[in-house]
Amino acid sequence: ENQIADEQLQYLGDLTQLKRLYLQYNQITDVSALTALEQLTELDLQKNQITDVSALAKLTQLTALALSENQITDVSVLAKLMQLTLLELNENQITDASALAELKQLTALGLGENRITDVSALAELTQLTALWLYNNQITEVSALAKLTQLTELWLHKNQVTDVSALTALKQLTHLGLDENQIADEQLQYLGDLTQL
Repeated sequence: ENQIADEQLQYLGDLTQLKRLYLQYNQITDVSALTALEQLTELDLQKNQITDVSALAKLTQLTALALSENQITDVSVLAKLMQLTLLELNENQITDASALAELKQLTALGLGENRITDVSALAELTQLTALWLYNNQITEVSALAKLTQLTELWLHKNQVTDVSALTALKQLTHLGLDENQIADEQLQYLGDLTQL
């Protein structure tokens, strides 16, 4: 852990050839000083105090972006980062992730421990192999049936009652459903998931 704060980020702005930047476990709240780093392909800003990610929209070469454990509520500007294959947004304050449906190259998406209720827009992300949606307020998962490439799906600590749609996810090797509201009769739908 370091204690890099916002005023220190200005010194990184001149490093315009940077490809990877790791700034996790700091005290960063404002990422606007990073907009000049247009060559970045990987950026890790986990465990900071970031609320506004709009400045990151200019970093269109990013393929991996980690923003878990911040205080982010609005992720709509991230839809401009069309090259992303990995996006980690776990443990924030996100209620609406629908804008992320534009990120068609995503193979891994972390939205665990947020305030999400509707995951229907995520059905557009057909390249996903890993999806973390644990500890949200999700009740309906039928839209996820379109994500047939998924090998990992983490839905624990939600309010899911019907898992019948998950039978379409034949590639699943990891499925987390603990601490939901699943009754005995729903277990029959998991029998076809033979890769678990």
